[in-house]
Amino acid sequence: MKDAVILIPSYEPDDLLVNVVNELVENEFPVLVVNDGSGKEFDRVFEQVKDKVQYISYETNRGKGFAMKRGYKEIPTLFPDVKYVITADGDGQHSLKDIIRVYDELVKHNQLVFGVRHFGKDVPFRSRFGNDFSKTTRSLLTKQYIADDQCGLRGFPIRYIPDLLRIKGNRYEYEMNQMVRFQLMQAPIYTLPIETIYLDNNSRSHFSPFKDTFRIQTIIFLHAIPAIICTALLMFLMIIAIKHEMFPLIATVYLCYTAVFLLYFLLLNIIYPTQSFFRRLFKELFFTALKMETTHLFLELTITLFHWNYNVMVPIVVFISTTMNVLFSWLLRKMFPSF
Repeated sequence: MKDAVILIPSYEPDDLLVNVVNELVENEFPVLVVNDGSGKEFDRVFEQVKDKVQYISYETNRGKGFAMKRGYKEIPTLFPDVKYVITADGDGQHSLKDIIRVYDELVKHNQLVFGVRHFGKDVPFRSRFGNDFSKTTRSLLTKQYIADDQCGLRGFPIRYIPDLLRIKGNRYEYEMNQMVRFQLMQAPIYTLPIETIYLDNNSRSHFSPFKDTFRIQTIIFLHAIPAIICTALLMFLMIIAIKHEMFPLIATVYLCYTAVFLLYFLLLNIIYPTQSFFRRLFKELFFTALKMETTHLFLELTITLFHWNYNVMVPIVVFISTTMNVLFSWLLRKMFPSF
């Protein structure tokens, strides 16, 4: 048997679950299926796999995130010898070939491995809408661009199980919370392009494009609160300093950015403890230095044009500070996704 257990959270499955399990068992993967309160009418499907895999069930539907965490909790007891956990969907969206590729990457790197799908024009709207929206807002927050943040095919070394159990969320937002927290913790994430499979226009999916997208965006917003507070503080300090002409412009910009950087860096280390302290320090310094110098240059240009007119400078400060945060973050994360 391979040393990676395949965790399949399942809600109201059809016979595709049987096919997925059979393929995995034939390829010597241990499998854990979690029946997320599917109802008695689906017992027929689960009866076909229960004697081939480890099986957990409960009566009330609690959500995909809850099912995954229930599985993570039981894995150390049910599979004491495995080194890795791979989550996969039981509806045929993840090919056996890609599951094996994730396993190979796990063995090679012993780090997080996340599947990434390609979203072309033929991808159903319900799958493309939420992903396009969330990957933009998440990338701006985490300073790391990953093209797909809702793919259910992910691999974890077993040492991450305590972190996976602490992460909040019981439904689809759990997987987003997973990705954001690991990114902000500076955990190394290897991405693997995988095949994009949607059967019957993804009609079997229980994902709600609007309700679940709202939940996901709420998760991203909550993680972004420290950054939002620090950005607002930055603009406030700069406006006060400019209004009272407390320092030369270059000193105003540098002092304000430095003070806010120190606060934000402190909050990051308190909320998201990391083993990659110097990687985080270098990354945050790099982005802050770029935004700081660009803001300074734009403000110098503004002063040249408007001769330190306070009524003009205030909206310019707000606009430039916000634009630099968004523009530089997006461009650099897009150009250097693994930075």
